[in-house]
Amino acid sequence: MPPFSYRLPMNSRCASLLRLALFALCLSISAHAASVIWVAPDGRDDADGSQERPLATLKAAQVKLRALVAQGLKDEVTVRLRGGTYFLSETLELTPDDLGDGSFLITFQAHQGERVTLSGARVLPRAWQSVGDNLWVLGLPEARAGGWIFRSLFRSGASLPRAREPDSGYWTVAQVTDERRRIVLNERLPAAWSALGGVELNTIAHWHFNRQPVASIDAQSITAGRGIGTDVSSARITEKSHSRVWLENALAFADAPGEWFLDSAAGQLYYRAAAGENPNLHEFRAPVLRELIVVRGTADRQVRHVRFRDLEWAETDWEMPEGGRLGIQAGAWASDRSRTYSPGAVLRFIYAHDTVVERCRFRDLGDGAIAYEIGTARGLVSACDFERVGSNAVQVGRIPEYIGEGHPLHRDFTSMRERIDQVGKLPGSMEMWTLRTARPPEAPAQITIADSRFIDCGQVDYGSVAVCVSYAHHVVIEHNLFRKLPYSAISIGWRWAPGLTHCHSNLVRRNRIEEIMLQAGDGGGIYLVGEQPGTRVLENFIHDSGRNYWAHGIYPDECSDHMEIAGNYITGVLDRSIFMNKNGPNQQLRDNNGESGPTRVIGPIANGTRWVQFSPERSPPDLSLYGPRRSTP
Repeated sequence: MPPFSYRLPMNSRCASLLRLALFALCLSISAHAASVIWVAPDGRDDADGSQERPLATLKAAQVKLRALVAQGLKDEVTVRLRGGTYFLSETLELTPDDLGDGSFLITFQAHQGERVTLSGARVLPRAWQSVGDNLWVLGLPEARAGGWIFRSLFRSGASLPRAREPDSGYWTVAQVTDERRRIVLNERLPAAWSALGGVELNTIAHWHFNRQPVASIDAQSITAGRGIGTDVSSARITEKSHSRVWLENALAFADAPGEWFLDSAAGQLYYRAAAGENPNLHEFRAPVLRELIVVRGTADRQVRHVRFRDLEWAETDWEMPEGGRLGIQAGAWASDRSRTYSPGAVLRFIYAHDTVVERCRFRDLGDGAIAYEIGTARGLVSACDFERVGSNAVQVGRIPEYIGEGHPLHRDFTSMRERIDQVGKLPGSMEMWTLRTARPPEAPAQITIADSRFIDCGQVDYGSVAVCVSYAHHVVIEHNLFRKLPYSAISIGWRWAPGLTHCHSNLVRRNRIEEIMLQAGDGGGIYLVGEQPGTRVLENFIHDSGRNYWAHGIYPDECSDHMEIAGNYITGVLDRSIFMNKNGPNQQLRDNNGESGPTRVIGPIANGTRWVQFSPERSPPDLSLYGPRRSTP
């Protein structure tokens, strides 16, 4: 039988192309905008912002932009940055006062052919002193007594590893005792470590990744300051859960070239150099920010028509609360059952419509890159690169913090009761895709993530994913490359229980996903959860999933239903090609693995677990159809 080529129905294909065409039409801009604010590293903030007399900082450009808005915009405005690095000392917050009423497009972009970096770091002095055995120390008075605590360090544009033990690999768990606070290891630890303070315990089990303070260390066990893991999930760190353990943040651990340690009490930074290396010949940077730009509208006054183009976003830190950062699911973390957090991002949109992020690079970030939060609509991420991002690279439906009763994962933007009453009976997938019922403005909608590359993301939080969609609808994720990820590549849905939410009508199409599930378990290339009428997973290629355990290709988890999974190819996964855990009866699987017709589902139906195992596995006949529609290095 010849390979089957699945085709999107014409109306959905046209809808996808029309959406991109509308973005291009609405946001097209001439080569010379009517108003240009020039910024350059060698400019002056008391200049007029002309090409001959550029400003020096984005903050000064914001002041200039606000003045133009107050006078009344007559045309589009471009903030044009000349090549170089711009070090932000505080997060820049853009509001309608800075961006206008949306009648005219506001663009922040690099000058043609020049590399512009927005950095959340500070350059450190070249005053390293050798203390022997390739160990160097740098005095930082501003960091003394906890005045400046940073958890990332960059040398000549590359992220360096914090001091850790073991230097590579992990210790394994023999037993967990004392109310889940004490881990007994299968390996022995040096007796001298019992005197260490400020050490952080890192653990992986199932889909959870946890960081938390250490209370004590002895020859064969580590005791945490509180329960290991979280009490918001049934998963626990045990000797039977494929658990992995390591320690960070002690000078005694800085024994491999490139490792570093910050003594935040004494204000001293230690660096273990390679043999013959002099750190004073390199530029070191340490982060002062976790977020770079926040675009913030309100429910009554949204931001509209803003674009970021050809910018590099780099070198930020990650959040570590005093009580620890205890993973829940897909980068979300907590300290206890009453409070849940989502990882931050260097670029956040709140009540923002018609936004574009294109041809940008996001690298060496402590937490996330882009977050679409409450009240966002019609956003486009196009032709971007995400490299060495600490947590979820792109989040759609981010809720920064939730405090309340019950399971903290089950938080939607508004009740679905009105929508259920209007619809009456759920239509099929295609009808749901085109359905136009009243939608609350809070839930993010119509966000497109296309032609981008996600490589080496989740470097700080091994339980995070590249693209996370929680309570959002009409999100399109297509023609992207996902590679070298610790957990799942794409996660859609945020309710592990029956009932409709604002997560529905999403499209995942023609992505290339490979070398994933390298650290955590119980995930897959594309993970879905909850009832999602109108959600479609079409024509994706997933290859090489799993270095730990329970790694699948496509994974519709608990209560997933009313989805269409068609035209996908999956090869080289550790476990099932498609794993369906307690799914509803209305899942539509067809035309997968190059075969025409319904996809054969096997497994015991009695307990709600079913699966698909492609045999033989097939690769797509034309790999060029998958991944970004641009050149890949």
